[in-house]
Amino acid sequence: MDAGVKISGDEEEFPLLETRHIAELDRIVLSHAHLDHSGYLPYLYKQGCDAPAIMTKPTRDLIQVLLADYIRINQAASPYDEKDVVHLLKKTQMMEYENPLDGVQMYNAGHILGAAVTELETGGKKILYSGDINDRETRLLNAVKTGYTADAMIIESTYGDPLDRHPSLKDAANQLIQLIQATLERGGKVVIPTFAIGRGQEILFLLENYMRSGLLQDTPIYLDGMIGKVLRIYRHNALFLKKEVQHRILSSEDDPFKSSHYRVPQTKDRSDVLQQEKAIILATSGMLNGGPILHYLKHLGPDERNTLIFTGYQGAGTRGRQLLEGARELQLDDALVPINMQVTEAKFSGHADFQGLTTFAKSVRGLKDIFIVHGEKAKSESLGNALGKIHKSARIHVPALGEEIRL
Repeated sequence: MDAGVKISGDEEEFPLLETRHIAELDRIVLSHAHLDHSGYLPYLYKQGCDAPAIMTKPTRDLIQVLLADYIRINQAASPYDEKDVVHLLKKTQMMEYENPLDGVQMYNAGHILGAAVTELETGGKKILYSGDINDRETRLLNAVKTGYTADAMIIESTYGDPLDRHPSLKDAANQLIQLIQATLERGGKVVIPTFAIGRGQEILFLLENYMRSGLLQDTPIYLDGMIGKVLRIYRHNALFLKKEVQHRILSSEDDPFKSSHYRVPQTKDRSDVLQQEKAIILATSGMLNGGPILHYLKHLGPDERNTLIFTGYQGAGTRGRQLLEGARELQLDDALVPINMQVTEAKFSGHADFQGLTTFAKSVRGLKDIFIVHGEKAKSESLGNALGKIHKSARIHVPALGEEIRL
């Protein structure tokens, strides 16, 4: 279930999988496309895996873009190459939500387009794997499906601390619009680092709606990086979006993914964007690990009129986390760049917060074992303590790397 790349700071970490285990795999399940879940899968096929990879169609479409970009950026450092990605894609088995296949069933996870909660029946046991979940309806996606019966559950813990509480979508939207308006009024530009998949599309949809209604002044919105490609994939997989968004797409005059406000840079050095009197710039990557966002930071970071707005999680050791913790300069290529621009957050997380995770867990009946994964150690342990009080008869595991547990 998933095999990703952990990108934190300048180092990348890969799953600790032995070659003998890789060759023995008979099935792979991919919950969603983000690289911290999908980024290592092609390596499994490089090492002789020939198992089918089960995922939804949007996930298959999205990993084609993400994995190709990962190879391009990492070049010689990538643990695999294009032919391994092709092998993975050839072995893909695509699934619809709530349509079982050989003991596997997927349900809407609410996290990004095509993200799935997976129910797996094997060896007489039923295992539920949350993947990444969002318990709140967004502008594009329905909330995660709840209400399962399982012997064991594997659950994420990104926001597993009781103090982790997300603002409402309405409050986050109002905060974002206020920050943008204030920046434009003082003659600055707005820079929003964004993940190519998920947050980027939600923010674009929100900005387009506010400009359409006149609540945000008309301003060119520049898309830099993979966001434009991913927009097309969202549009082509509209059946996985909310009904009202589907209707807007089918009504070509009201298609939110074809707004006249969207622009792309026309020059390699982005001078056409930088010379604009006002602009909102959405660029990858979301944690400032690389990509075009660094070019904008280098040129716009020193000017205090500009604003950098984070809208998603910033992992430990990343440039994004450094800035949120007060760093006022960044090493970008060979230069130490002063960051005088305003640095702030408007939280649009695609993950459930502590309350959302515990509510999801409460909806699962029959649990004998709960495994807490995908979170900083303290958050995983906090969530484990909370779930132990909810499911009193279940064993709680926060597995160590390489630990093996038999159900």
